Amino acid sequence: MMFKGMTWRRAVGWILALAILFFLARTLASTWDQVAQSGVTFQLNLPLLIVSTLLLVVGRSFAVEAWRRILRALGNSISFRFAIYAWFVSNLARFIPGNVFQLAAMMMLTESAGVSKLNIVLSQTVYAAIALSVAALYGLTLLPVAAQYIPLIALAFTALIILFALPAVFQLLLRLSTRFVRMVRRNSEITTPRVKTTFWQNLIPPLCSFAMWTINGFAFWLFVRSLTEISPTAIPAFIGMNAAAYFIGYASFITPSGLGFREASLAFFLEPFFPAPVAVAIAFLARLWSIGGELLGVGIAVWWKPKQTADGRPQTPESNPQSAVGGPRQ
Repeated sequence: MMFKGMTWRRAVGWILALAILFFLARTLASTWDQVAQSGVTFQLNLPLLIVSTLLLVVGRSFAVEAWRRILRALGNSISFRFAIYAWFVSNLARFIPGNVFQLAAMMMLTESAGVSKLNIVLSQTVYAAIALSVAALYGLTLLPVAAQYIPLIALAFTALIILFALPAVFQLLLRLSTRFVRMVRRNSEITTPRVKTTFWQNLIPPLCSFAMWTINGFAFWLFVRSLTEISPTAIPAFIGMNAAAYFIGYASFITPSGLGFREASLAFFLEPFFPAPVAVAIAFLARLWSIGGELLGVGIAVWWKPKQTADGRPQTPESNPQSAVGGPRQ
């Protein structure tokens, strides 16, 4: 097995996550009387809630395409439909502490398509580097001085996307990812794959990642708007805080799917807009909303899963003569 000795990390992760959630819940209970004084009212707008949940799936579909393009550059080409299936179904393993069991699940799901296990790890590592870099930059937009330097922020996003599109940077990410795999597996024989990519090919993953964070951040604003009043002028801040909270949750590594860390950071980011108990309540509800979006994505992925050929491989346009002649491309 690639990852061993995770039992103690799993236990510590759950203890730490539950401890953070306990203190957040205690804050919520002890200060809830401030809500009535603040004048904040709650009402459920079901259409907005549904749209926000659907947008979560749309946004994460851009993440799937970013990963799929990286995997293609490594020599394993799969259809978008199959990538959606493998991504969303394997995401169910994210709630196990360690953020590594998703990789194992994805390896199992993509084995029938002939995808290399090493390429799964490398593609996911490269994708994570790109996605987390964009998320971190979005988080910097929350700084109080950010509003004064909007052109500079736009330039920073452009520069970051161009940086990741450079073939030399892509190869560097592969080299660092391979070094990480060698260290984890303690196998010095694993070598960095040499791939030839173009600037325009490499441009798609960072652009898709930027689109994913933007759409998901807007979906988060819609979710909050479905619960209470919030100005459209707050949309940029909500995009930034959503990305930053995910970054912090992912960087925590030890807790299951950033549980606790993401809620605490999101509650902190929401305090300029809501009283503390309301911010904590929204952070808790956002976790449930996010899970709902993931489950919706799983349902769509399973329903849309491509058919299998006689040898058990996922069907592609090349394996289906009718689709190869005139059917829609996957």
